[in-house]
Amino acid sequence: MKKLTLKALNLGARELLNREQLKNVLGGDGSSGSTDCAGDKVTACDGKSTGTACCFVYQQNVYYGTCQANAPVYKMMCEEA
Repeated sequence: MKKLTLKALNLGARELLNREQLKNVLGGDGSSGSTDCAGDKVTACDGKSTGTACCFVYQQNVYYGTCQANAPVYKMMCEEA
């Protein structure tokens, strides 16, 4: 497994963290684990009403927003906040 380095190493730290450990430190998903967010904007709002909080994943990034139905198609989808 590839070791990730932090700038703290320049300050005299003696350990390297692996991806899983770094994920726990930063509280992120590490782009390799599962997330509760939907795979796209439309599925993020399936069965939700306008203004409901939502999140989706695009190119391994998680985006947060609210469900909106905008012109011209008025299809409910997650719009970034």
